[in-house]
Amino acid sequence: MTWRTILVPHDFSSGANHAAALARDVALQVGAKLVLLHVAELPSGVGADTAIVPEVGGAPISLREYATSSAIAHLADLAARLGKDGVAVTTSVTIGRPVDEILATAAEVQADLIVMGTHGRRGLQLLVTGSVTERVVRSSSIPVLTTRVPE
Repeated sequence: MTWRTILVPHDFSSGANHAAALARDVALQVGAKLVLLHVAELPSGVGADTAIVPEVGGAPISLREYATSSAIAHLADLAARLGKDGVAVTTSVTIGRPVDEILATAAEVQADLIVMGTHGRRGLQLLVTGSVTERVVRSSSIPVLTTRVPE
C-alpha cells in the first residue's frame, strides 16, 4: 500500500501532538504529505454566523471567525515546525461534528491514512463522553492509525 496523503486531525492536545509527530515520521519514510485538520464544534442551536463580542470593548465578530482564528494560527505554527523536518504540510479548519468533518475531509483530500491520538478514556468516562477516535476507526473506509502519549 502506498500512502501519499496522511490526514492528522488535531485538537491541540498532547495526544494530537504525539500523533502529528508519528505522522511526520511515517510521511518522511514513505514520501507522503500531511494534512492537519482542526474541527471546531459549536454549541448546538448556535449558528456559525452569530455575532459575538470576544472582549470588552471589542468589535463584534462571527462565531465562525472567533472559533477558527486561533486554530488557524496554531495549525500554521505546527505546519511550519513539521515543514522544517522536510514534510509537505497543508492545514484545514472546519466547523461541524468532528467525526463527520474528519471523514469528509479524508474523502475530499483523498487521504490514504488517518493518524489520530487517543485520550485513553475508559469505562464510564468513555461511555459518557464517547470517543471521536473510536467512531472514526469504526466508520472510516481507509486505515486509521491511533496512538497514545507514552506515560
